[in-house]
This record gives sequence, C-alpha cells and structure tokens, in this order.
Amino acid sequence: MAIKRNSKVSTQFSSSSMTDLVFLLLIFMVLATTMINPNNAVRLTLPSSSSTEGDPSIISLAIVPSADAAAPYVYTINGSEEYASIEQVATALAMHYAEYAELPEEERPYISLRCDEKVTVDALMEVVDLTRENKYKMVVATKQKQ
Repeated sequence: MAIKRNSKVSTQFSSSSMTDLVFLLLIFMVLATTMINPNNAVRLTLPSSSSTEGDPSIISLAIVPSADAAAPYVYTINGSEEYASIEQVATALAMHYAEYAELPEEERPYISLRCDEKVTVDALMEVVDLTRENKYKMVVATKQKQ
C-alpha cells in the first residue's frame, strides 16, 4: 500500500497583514510628528529671586517679544539700548567688550541674560551661540518677582 504524501510547499505570499501593519505605523508616525512642537520640546522654567541686590554683571541683555511682525524680538542691553536683530546685538556687545580688552580674561564682564517666557528656544540659542563664538562669559539670570 503506497501512501502518497502531499509535500508541495505553497509559493504564494500573503501580504495583507503586512499592509495593515505598515498603515498603522504610518498613522502613528504622522500623529506623533504633528504633536511635537519644537518650542515645547525644551521648556525652560527660570527660578525666581526675591533679592533686592542689583545684578553684579556689567552688561545686562534682555530678550522680549516684539509687537512688530518684521522683528519678532526686541533685544535690550543695559535697560536702555534696544535692538531689533541679533546682528545689531553682536555689534553692540563687541563695542561694550572693546572697553575691557586690556583686562585679563577672568576679569572681563559677563553678560546677564534675561528672557521673557514667550521667547523661543531658537532665540535663546542665537544669543548663546553669539556668546560662544566671541568667547563672552554669560549667565542666565533669574526671573524677577513682580
């Protein structure tokens, strides 16, 4: 008695489950990337200070949002000099630091940076890059209590 075995292997590939998986991954990636906001990815919460002492730094730089659409931020140096772009700030800081060029590096003034809560990380990083390129010393100051 000869028993025949059916040893044929099917060469067909069913890709229906694979398309479902790819479709679900695509939906997940689209939803995940649209929910990520680069301004919310890094949140900076500055500590508050109730100290009545003044800022011991010589150069104070503040970044606040502007009402003008052409210049999104206003950069203020020492509370009186206002600039609309980071290039103008770079020129002004170079003039301020030129006064202290003869001092040793450890005695040169540092920049005290204050940012409004609505300032984006990109604007903050522009100032940080500027100080790093020119080898200025910088500290991020605390938010003043109102």
